[in-house]
Amino acid sequence: MNARAIIIGLAVVAVVAAITISGGGGDKKTSSSAATRNATGTAPAGALKITFAYSPEKEVLALPLIKKFNAEKIQVNGRPVFVEAENVSSGDAETKIAQGKLKPTAWSPASSLWGRLLNYEADKGYIAQDNPSLARTPLVIAMWEPLARALGWPKKPIGFGEVLRLATSKNGWADYGHPEYGRFKLGHTNPDFSTSGLSAVAAEYYAATGKREGLTAKDIADPAVRRRIKAIEQSIVHYGDTTLFFADQLKQHGPAYASAVAMEEATLVAFNKGRKGTKLVGIYPREGTFFSDNPFLILHAPWVSPAQAEAAQKLQQYLVERITPATAQAAGFRPGDPAKKAAAPIDAAHGADASQPRTVLSLPEPSVLAGIKRAWRADRKAANVMLVFDTSGSMGEENKIEQAKDGLRVFFRAVSPRDRVGLTSFNTKVFKEAPIAPVATNLGLLRRRVSGLLPDGETAVYDATAAGYDAVRALHDDSRINAVVVLTDGQDNQSNLRPSELVKRLSAQSKSEQQIVRVFTIAYGKDPDRATLAAIAKASGGEEFSGDPTEIEAVYKTISSFF
Repeated sequence: MNARAIIIGLAVVAVVAAITISGGGGDKKTSSSAATRNATGTAPAGALKITFAYSPEKEVLALPLIKKFNAEKIQVNGRPVFVEAENVSSGDAETKIAQGKLKPTAWSPASSLWGRLLNYEADKGYIAQDNPSLARTPLVIAMWEPLARALGWPKKPIGFGEVLRLATSKNGWADYGHPEYGRFKLGHTNPDFSTSGLSAVAAEYYAATGKREGLTAKDIADPAVRRRIKAIEQSIVHYGDTTLFFADQLKQHGPAYASAVAMEEATLVAFNKGRKGTKLVGIYPREGTFFSDNPFLILHAPWVSPAQAEAAQKLQQYLVERITPATAQAAGFRPGDPAKKAAAPIDAAHGADASQPRTVLSLPEPSVLAGIKRAWRADRKAANVMLVFDTSGSMGEENKIEQAKDGLRVFFRAVSPRDRVGLTSFNTKVFKEAPIAPVATNLGLLRRRVSGLLPDGETAVYDATAAGYDAVRALHDDSRINAVVVLTDGQDNQSNLRPSELVKRLSAQSKSEQQIVRVFTIAYGKDPDRATLAAIAKASGGEEFSGDPTEIEAVYKTISSFF
């Protein structure tokens, strides 16, 4: 057995034994937060209701305290305050608030940068200048320990310079004396959705310009800088809406999935809790990194009444008082007060270093952050995606097919013109509706084919998934993200291919360094075989989702964050 196989084997065994990481926005269940709201209890009669949106990685920290707050029935104007908690990715929340699609009373994104960006993009003073921090955590490059040691960790300072060299090298880890580790594979979340993704790309720009503060729009537009960013992005495995997705994939697949992932230190600590053997270690880039300060923001917006604002202030005070340094650290965060030192589990045993980071980067101006997001959309790694869509007879019930078609149209708007997208439909048989081709030229055909889809027949989802997978594999293109997105509302009753055979075929990809096609499944409505769809997604390194017709557009929007 070679060294790479040993490392992967150790990692997979260790990860399977690890504890489940808490939280998860845009997770496997749905894109809706109804489950979280229900978890806070039932509002008493006459309650003053407020909504509190918070970023996914804080669920383990925030949700228990929100439940206690509700149980204590703290009053405003003689009415008990009841908090409906909403778990939503920071960037997704910012976009929806700016568009008027999300109207929370209070909001705790992972970083204050989102509040500044909201004021800029909405052109409103929704967020105050200064807000209390609930807890802090720096951005790290989480890397498997043997790989980090190959770069000289922990003695040698490591940064985005090494990431750039690895990302652009044809030799991969062979340049560092370890050809058995294969090529370098990086993961970071989608900057439109996630703080860690936006922070990672902003840090890449700082590293590319040699700056630590004062990043400008001119810097973002510099062709030489953009080329460096493009080179780093080419090593990306997948994007996604939260780092919890990457943590799950590393847990299941080990280094075969990714060499390193940009994530919050809190997620790194949670990942390593209870582990034995190979772990992830946090690299604090020598060029500098950002802190996520997890502010508590009260919205100064038309939909927030004076009584609700007062109730939000009481919730703010309650959380600030009860999230002590010990409480924050137990959840893997550092204290909200930067003057207070971090302690266990922010330690070497959990892959962290409380003395780091040595250099903290300053937040760019909101206009620059908006420019970074625009530039990333133009420069990010492109994708090949086959959409596989159920048109069986049951899709005609309750107008399911029309709402799912609207979900496809949302997906078309979210992807880049540089992405290549195709469409396969299925009922009793499998039909090739549109080949995989650039969205810039293929969009008209895709829209026409979607409009013409009609419900009829039975369900051959396994054969259709295999057909979509084969179509992407036939491109022989490992320069792009490769994926299949499958939606079905029923259980398979027509396929020639057995689900175990499909799972085996998808699982075999992990043994190769070549083109990996990941499958994202959507269990639509009440009747699909969710367990089998989950197994298909898991085998490929993809993700499983579920949603009813009222949620399906949001599900497709979330899936678009992976590309």
